[in-house]
Amino acid sequence: MKFRVPPSDSLVPNSEFDPLPYYYRPIIGHIYRHRLKMGLELIPEGGRRVLEVGVGSGILVPSLTAAFPEYVGTDLILAPGLPSLVTPGCHATFRVADLLDSDGVPADTYDVVVCLSVLEHIADARRAAESLARALVPGGTLVAGYPMVNRFMASCFRVLGFGRIEEHHVTSPSQITEALRCHLKPVRRTSFPMYAPQALSLYECTSWTKV
Repeated sequence: MKFRVPPSDSLVPNSEFDPLPYYYRPIIGHIYRHRLKMGLELIPEGGRRVLEVGVGSGILVPSLTAAFPEYVGTDLILAPGLPSLVTPGCHATFRVADLLDSDGVPADTYDVVVCLSVLEHIADARRAAESLARALVPGGTLVAGYPMVNRFMASCFRVLGFGRIEEHHVTSPSQITEALRCHLKPVRRTSFPMYAPQALSLYECTSWTKV
């Protein structure tokens, strides 16, 4: 799936922690945008309904609504102007919802669930994984993305001004994948930089299926 980069003036951060400005900066912007491209490339063709957990500023909305007839975007806080990002022809809905709330995500509904840069912020990884799996139809696909934990990544965050990133990233990649394996079957994995050892990887995207 092609990543459609929205004009920067069409997006509004949904909170002070939204990394939106970094997507449009020289050099570092390439890394931030590449994370999203990695995730989109793991989405299989042919689905009808897609759920985006953690819609944020809506940077993925144009891409996902161009590829799916039905889209639902959720977050704890919704940024203004999200409907204006929807590709014509897609039926899109935006909802305030908590992934850990059993009533926030309907069961057996979505062909694809996209959850990028969300799970590392949730301490209860097992409960989050259960909710994501529940939302999928049998045979559906989850695409999850999360930053790696290593010295290289910590150094990069310090350069960006995040000296104590562990205060924001409360769940590690290994905890995330362990939780997802309890409910879903792994399909594919990709990381950035490509072919780099885990100790030098900055970001990882994985796809999972509901058996």
